[in-house]
Order: sequence, then C-alpha cells, then structure tokens
Amino acid sequence: MKVVIKGNPWAFLNQGIVREEKWTPSEDQTILNMAKKSSNPWREMSSKLGRSPSACLGRYEELVKENCSERVALKRRTSPKPIEESGFKRSKVVDKIEVCLSSFEQALQHLREEVYATIQPLSQANLSLEQQIKERDECIQNLQKMLDNIQSQLQASKEKKRQASIVELTDKHQKCLESLEMQLGEAMSEQNTAAETISSLRDINTDKDSKQQRQEEQQGS
Repeated sequence: MKVVIKGNPWAFLNQGIVREEKWTPSEDQTILNMAKKSSNPWREMSSKLGRSPSACLGRYEELVKENCSERVALKRRTSPKPIEESGFKRSKVVDKIEVCLSSFEQALQHLREEVYATIQPLSQANLSLEQQIKERDECIQNLQKMLDNIQSQLQASKEKKRQASIVELTDKHQKCLESLEMQLGEAMSEQNTAAETISSLRDINTDKDSKQQRQEEQQGS
C-alpha cells in the first residue's frame, strides 16, 4: 500500500527563516552533535543557530553526503580495484538511502533510550516486589514456626492434664476401694456378731425349753 503525501511534507520547517549565510565549521559540528542526541532536533537547532529548521535539515543531509563521499573516496584509495573499474556508479538514490539509514539509526537509538528509560523503573519495581515477596515468605515461615511451637505446647499440656487426670482418678478409685473394703469388713464383723447373738438366743431358748419340759414332767409325776 503506497502512501501519497501531497505538497511539501517539510513545509512546516520553513517557518521563521532567519539567516541564509554560509555555514561555518562550528555550526556544522553543532548540527552533527545535536543530530546524534535526538531524532528530531531541527526546531531546537533552528533556535540555537538562528536558521530555519529546513535549512538545518538540508545542511545535515549535505554533511551526511559529504561524509559518505569521503568514505567512498577513502575506499577508492585503499581498494586494490577502483570502484569505477568495477562498473559501479554511485547515484543519488544511494545517498538518499544512506541519509535515511542514518536517520533510522538515530531514531532507533532514541527508541532504545526510551525503552531503557521505561524498562528501568519496571526492573526496579520488580526487584522491590521480589524483596517484598521474600519478606512475606520469611514472615509466613516465622508464623508457621510459632504455630508449630504453640501446637507442641498445647499437645504437651494436654498430655500433662491427661496424666494428672489419670493419677487423680486412680487415687479416687483407690480411696473408694479402701472405703468399700472397710465397709465390707464392718459388715462381716456385724454379721459375725449377729450370728453369735442368734446362737446365744438359740442356746437360751433351748435351755428354756428344757427347763419347761422338766417342770412339766415333775408336775405329772
């Protein structure tokens, strides 16, 4: 899909033209330095140099082309086979491509810086969150240890109470057993006394019957 742009897309850069003098080496260096720091520095560059944004952009493209030409010339001098002999002809399209690539690299660098600036707080927040999670896990472990200790103490207390209850019940049963033995002894003693009393009463009754029988016999004779 092709995007067609009507008119000059850089027309907004021509507002406020100030100077059209010859460019100085210091201005060229300023343009190159500011272009490295930002992907769209033309307005700031215009206010600093006193020239229009479009002029700054055009000068930057010229400087890029000059640098490219210098690199090509250096390559021609150092190459064992000159570029002209290889049949390669440099065109304006190549220059434009190099300008676009340079702008793209600057935009990519700017994007990297923005991404890094965005990711760095997230990394710090992630580290802080990991620290909080670690502290929470340590707190949970401490609470679990305290809970285990409390459960152990409760279990020991229950065991002590159970042992104390067993001892108390044993004492009560022993006392009840002793009381029953005493009552049984008393009952047996009373039973023996009653048996002796009954035996005495029987003897008395027998003697009485014998005396009465003798008296009757005497009266009959």
